[in-house]
Order: sequence, then C-alpha cells, then structure tokens
Amino acid sequence: MNAVELEVQPRETKKRNRNKASRKAGRVPGVVYGGGEENNPLVEVDEKAFERVMSSASSDTVLLDLKVGDSTRLALVQEVQHHPVSRKALHVDFREVKPDQSVIVTLPTVPMGESVGVKTGGGTLEHVLRYIKVKGTPSTLPESIEVDVSALDIGQTLHVGDVATAEGVELLGNASNPVISISKPRVSGKAKAAEEATDAEEGAEGEGGGAAE
Repeated sequence: MNAVELEVQPRETKKRNRNKASRKAGRVPGVVYGGGEENNPLVEVDEKAFERVMSSASSDTVLLDLKVGDSTRLALVQEVQHHPVSRKALHVDFREVKPDQSVIVTLPTVPMGESVGVKTGGGTLEHVLRYIKVKGTPSTLPESIEVDVSALDIGQTLHVGDVATAEGVELLGNASNPVISISKPRVSGKAKAAEEATDAEEGAEGEGGGAAE
C-alpha cells in the first residue's frame, strides 16, 4: 500500500468555538493517535486537500505520510466524522503506525478476468462480498484484494478461503463466506412463457403419439 503525502497543521485547543472557526475557514480539526500519551498532537487539515485524498482512495483505509510541523509520521485514517446532511468532514482521527507493525484494515475486493460461466454460458456475476478485513504491515498491504474469477462456471462460488493473497497478507473472517458467484442466465417473462408453451406443446404431442399407437 503506497503512502499519500498529506500536510496538517498543529491545533492548539480543543475548544468548540475554535473548532467551529477552523471549519468555517475550510479546515477540518483532528488528532493523531499512536504516539504515546505525551505525543498525540491536535491537528487541523485543509478540507479540500483531505477530500482529494479520500476521493482518490479505493476505500476509507488510506495510508499517509502525515507531515506534522517539521516531522513526518506514517499514519492511517482511523475514523472520519461527517455532517449528517452535507456529509462534509467534521473531525478526523489519524492513527500513527510503524512500517513493520501489523494493522487490520478494510479493503475492497475486485473481480479480475472474465468468468467462463459468463463468457460462454451467459451467466451473471454476483459480487457478494465487496469489502473484507485484512491484516498485514503497511508495506505488504495492497490497495485492494484482487479476485481471479476466470475459472468460475455457472453455479460455482468463490469463497474467502479460496482467495489467494500475497505473502504477509491475511484475510480475516469466515473462510466459507462467499465472495463471487456465477448464477444462471436470467430469463425474461416473455422468454419463460414461450419456453413453458413449447414444453406444453411437446408434452401434448407425446401424449397424442401414445394414443395413436
């Protein structure tokens, strides 16, 4: 997982009025955890810069080279509080991590390839599990979990336990949970009615043939 550079400014107080003033000025108040009780600085970040970082990410899990004054810290976006109506960021928690520290994050699952059941059988790919919890170090974690679906045929399902990952990356959760499945082709109402009518005609012909004998 590649770290994205983001600059934040020190914030001197927790007072609500100061936080409101920061938001009016286009800055989002926040705090950096993980540096020990004596080193969890209050910060604020430019709202537009923060939105650009989050909108370009594949999930809410973003690894940052966080520039705090003269220092740079490796950090994850831990939690973002949003306004219930505008959805603008009101407060952000950053969590400092070490390069060799195992962390648990949520990443998107991305189907790769074309399923044989879709390509030759007209089946439908159903993306059941779109996000999955993953454990690993910042250096080993990917941006997303790629799932090879090329061998899946109609009626087959790929589960969490079937997904291959890079060394040092562990998928968390029940191994039997479905991730991708290939269902039968959907039949329209008219096509289904025509098929039933054909079956009925064939049945009637078969009965008639028996009576003639």
